[in-house]
Amino acid sequence: MTLKTRKCAFIFAIAAVIGLYAAAAYRLEQARNAPRDQSSCMFTQCVPHTASMAAVR
Repeated sequence: MTLKTRKCAFIFAIAAVIGLYAAAAYRLEQARNAPRDQSSCMFTQCVPHTASMAAVR
């Protein structure tokens, strides 16, 4: 590998890591700002967090 190719590969790898970090941070922020019932479960079969053990059965 030439020096130019290594530099390009390094810059591409750093950009990929930064992109993944930014996507994860964005997704976390969206989940944090969403209402609790929407972020925890989107299906009708889900049990609410405040349910008793009898409701789980």
